[in-house]
Amino acid sequence: MSFLAKHSLLAALALLLGCAPVFNWREVRPADLGVAVMLPGKPSSLNQRVRLDGLDLPMSMTGAKVDDVAFTVACATLPDTGTDTRERVLAAMRSGMVRNLAGTEERAEPVEIALIDVAGGARGRVPGLRIRVTGTVQARPTRMLAVFAGEGRRACQAVAVGETLPEEEVHQFADSLRLIVEAG
Repeated sequence: MSFLAKHSLLAALALLLGCAPVFNWREVRPADLGVAVMLPGKPSSLNQRVRLDGLDLPMSMTGAKVDDVAFTVACATLPDTGTDTRERVLAAMRSGMVRNLAGTEERAEPVEIALIDVAGGARGRVPGLRIRVTGTVQARPTRMLAVFAGEGRRACQAVAVGETLPEEEVHQFADSLRLIVEAG
């Protein structure tokens, strides 16, 4: 291999490595969400009102983006602690996310989400649901992995969405979701 070819190859390799996404994982516990989750970058937050299953609810969101993949956790505050209300809102969140992608659910599987106290101590588990969706956003193919779970007056979703989803990082995010509850 010639000197020029070697340097061209090294320059190309450096360029490729420079384009590799950087995942700078950190645990975040946004006070207005009552969750703990790992995000791959500095988070941004947003609060807004949303309409879910006929209810006008406050929703808090926190997320980070790496390349074309957005990682977001959001929780809606429910008007009561009733299981029926929570399940209806979680179902509306799920169908809304699928609809936003003009998507099709490829897989849905039950999961368990850990409950922790503010110190990180285990306080039980709640049932949740993990889905995989393929769809399109602005005429671009898009994939999503989302987890839905709730407890008390919260209905929460953790969503990773992008044109491509790096499996290890998406699972690190989704599997890190924990709901924070009062000790006792």
